[in-house]
Amino acid sequence: DAVPQLLWVLGFAAGIAGGMHPDDGETAYFTLMGSGSPATAPVPSEMKAAPRRGEKTLQLRSGAQMPAIGIGMCCRPTAYDAESVYNTILWYLLQGGRHIDTAHIYGNHEAIGRALKEAASRGVPREEVFLVTKLWPEDFGYDLTQHAVEQMLQELGVDYLDVLLLHAPRKLAPMVLWEKIVGGMDEFYNHDCRNHVQCRKNTWKALSELKDQGKIRDLGVSNFQIEHIKELQAMQLAPVAVHQLQYHPWLPDFQQKVVEYCHAQNIALTGYSSLGGLMKKDKALKIDGIQRIAAKHSRSSGEVLLSWALEKNVSVIPGTGNPKHMKENLGVYDFKLSPEEVAEIDALRSSPIAEEFFFFNL
Repeated sequence: DAVPQLLWVLGFAAGIAGGMHPDDGETAYFTLMGSGSPATAPVPSEMKAAPRRGEKTLQLRSGAQMPAIGIGMCCRPTAYDAESVYNTILWYLLQGGRHIDTAHIYGNHEAIGRALKEAASRGVPREEVFLVTKLWPEDFGYDLTQHAVEQMLQELGVDYLDVLLLHAPRKLAPMVLWEKIVGGMDEFYNHDCRNHVQCRKNTWKALSELKDQGKIRDLGVSNFQIEHIKELQAMQLAPVAVHQLQYHPWLPDFQQKVVEYCHAQNIALTGYSSLGGLMKKDKALKIDGIQRIAAKHSRSSGEVLLSWALEKNVSVIPGTGNPKHMKENLGVYDFKLSPEEVAEIDALRSSPIAEEFFFFNL
């Protein structure tokens, strides 16, 4: 799919044109992904926490329980506007949600922190919230990682993170493609660790120490391939507890192998773009087989896709700033697909639409 690649290039170019360091063009990419007018309504002042309904969880290596349905705070207008972020998180928590997924590069930590504080005053204590954020590759390296995590904790206003993920194995920079194709300078040439392999290792060492200090409960990765995961496992430090990756019925073979490896290694999975992603959501939700199953259960196509992921033992983090949609997403706990329906959706992997998805493979 050319659109995500185009947004990446446009973001990179916009960053350079605006006088930013080349690495800051990555930030502009996420800004373009969320362009538009944010509009999440304020939460009524009298609203208190609703009961948690039939919540399912995935157990992590530490014994922690990760709620299977979360809310993703990326790549839409309501994920970047501070007031919309605050309102989104507060709506979500007060309606029974407990799993928040964000990242340092999204720039919304402070607004999430304000919402966590307000939610606690309305009956949702911090210890009930499962908070996940991510470290961008620009902060890879032992000292940079230590500093970045302290900054995250301060911005979020919390004493610990439930999970911290390495956001990607490498930078989203044009020189990565150049180095992979023809060789040449590593994109981490200006870091103390000098290359992408050593930078990941130094970062994992720093994070393992922070985990031992109680500042992080579990560690994980995102957008990694099997070779990258094995590299960290070989260090015999903190285990890789979670892997977050694009997940829906149209995975290519290389991504399916990552899923199978993680299941075999007891690495919990979280899927993003589970409804088809920013680019293919409309097509995915209109596929006849999915619509037929949805009608049978009196549910939406999106709810069917989320339920399918749960049946695959994958947690999901659909992103929305709409309180109605948040409630519908959490309502996926209330119904279950039959084995035959799961198999029918499995078979969609061979559908022609599978060729239209874009996957990061760094």
